[in-house]
Amino acid sequence: MEALHSTPTNTLTARSRSSLWIGLWFGVVTLIGLLNALHRYLNNVANRAPALFSVNLIEELTGSLSFGLMLPLLFAALRRIRQLPSRWQRYACHALVLLLLSALHTSLSWGSRALLFQLAGLGHYDYGVMPWRYLMEFPSDIFYYLLVAIVLWLIDRYRAAQQRELRAAQLESALSEARLDALRLQLNPHFLFNTLNAISSIMYERPRVADEMLARIGELLRATLNAKVQEHPLAEEWRLLDLYLDIQRARFGQELAVTIDTDPALARIRVPFLVLQPLVENAIEHGGEDRQVSIAAWRSGAQLQFRVSNPAAAGGAPVHRGHGIGLSNSEARLKHLYGDAAGLRLEQRPGQGWDVLLWLPCREEAAV
Repeated sequence: MEALHSTPTNTLTARSRSSLWIGLWFGVVTLIGLLNALHRYLNNVANRAPALFSVNLIEELTGSLSFGLMLPLLFAALRRIRQLPSRWQRYACHALVLLLLSALHTSLSWGSRALLFQLAGLGHYDYGVMPWRYLMEFPSDIFYYLLVAIVLWLIDRYRAAQQRELRAAQLESALSEARLDALRLQLNPHFLFNTLNAISSIMYERPRVADEMLARIGELLRATLNAKVQEHPLAEEWRLLDLYLDIQRARFGQELAVTIDTDPALARIRVPFLVLQPLVENAIEHGGEDRQVSIAAWRSGAQLQFRVSNPAAAGGAPVHRGHGIGLSNSEARLKHLYGDAAGLRLEQRPGQGWDVLLWLPCREEAAV
């Protein structure tokens, strides 16, 4: 039974990130206080007027920590000010926030120092004439205000640029997937209409053959509709191609002769879904009266290569004439999936016919 109080991973990640930022904030403001205290102490020593280091330390740490406590509110105010439509509204708000920040910073510093001096046994803390102290602290608060505003603006610009790049990459990926799906769905009706036309031409003369063809086309379409990915192992591609060839064997009988030459070691290499079917279909439909088709697959270095051949007579029409959808879609899918690392080429064998050569990168399916 699953524990009722289990904490989601994303919650733990958010807590870890928050703890990291809090630790970083505390470390930075403490370091600033320590460095300022050391600077003041050494300056006093150099002026032959040494003072207790603890006094300098309390004063500088309370000053830096007081300012650091107001940073979250300052961040929120600066981001809201950026959204104001008018430039003068933004300037006025910056001036108002700066005045409030400086007054609050000086007041927190004075109050915390008075308390810590008593706790440390250093006696009463005298901060001098307070109106002049507020004026004295104001110039340094202007500097830190501008520094925080500029750094926050740069950080937000950087984050916005990252988010734009991420959205652009996601949109590009979604667009590429949509294009691939559209190309694949365009192939399915093309194949389906051709097969149904073939069935309709023999259903009265050879009803048993037509029935067998319908059963095979049902299996093939079921596999096509259930496919959720653009690639699958070559072994699955051979299985689906065999279903398609069963349909054509039922249609043409002994007229069709198909030979497949492949290496079982290539079975796990990923290939585009039904990439071979339109090439084989073109070879069968326009391959000559003997309908002899040979299919070969082999590995050449980092590439997987295919050759689909037919015995069309020399000087005959190219295989893809009148059937541009099959080859053009196959080429477009290869381009979307692999870029320049894959391609498709039509070659004529002198006096023998046409070959379709296809190549793509070797990417093996992960072993289960």
